[in-house]
Amino acid sequence: MVAEQVTLPDFGIRLQRIAAAALRTLLGVALLALVALNVANAIARATGIVVIGVDEVLVFGMIWMVMLGMLLVTAERGHINFELVTSRVTPRTRLILMIVTHVILAAACAYSAFQSFKYVSQITNLGQTSMALGMPMLIPHSALLVGFGGTAIIAAMILVSDIRLLAQSRGGSS
Repeated sequence: MVAEQVTLPDFGIRLQRIAAAALRTLLGVALLALVALNVANAIARATGIVVIGVDEVLVFGMIWMVMLGMLLVTAERGHINFELVTSRVTPRTRLILMIVTHVILAAACAYSAFQSFKYVSQITNLGQTSMALGMPMLIPHSALLVGFGGTAIIAAMILVSDIRLLAQSRGGSS
């Protein structure tokens, strides 16, 4: 019996799919949990019971969900683009437009991640906590750092891939 050999690119693609599926599952479970928490909070308020901190958990949870979802959208190249333009150009021109898009996305997100890092460092040093739960503000604000930083890395990886494709297509039509 010969063991099946897995090449590094195949392993990377498989790992990427597993990570994306796990993140989708995590986001789905988190959304269901937040909806259930919101319903429970609404029922409690209707009966005159006030549960301290639920609103903070809902807001912070949604921020984390958006920032983690941004990683998936970027990896799947699902960001809004100008389909009206990209559908009317050659594949090579479309690739060039995607390269420009990912340069801008990587740069903007890297800058935002850097600024988020500086802010998270400041509030951590100050020991800032949330008003209702006393949660360290490091937790919700780190979502921006993770989301923007991860998106910058993913956009840069896509950029490198697209530049390689463009270099390979030089002999093709323009």
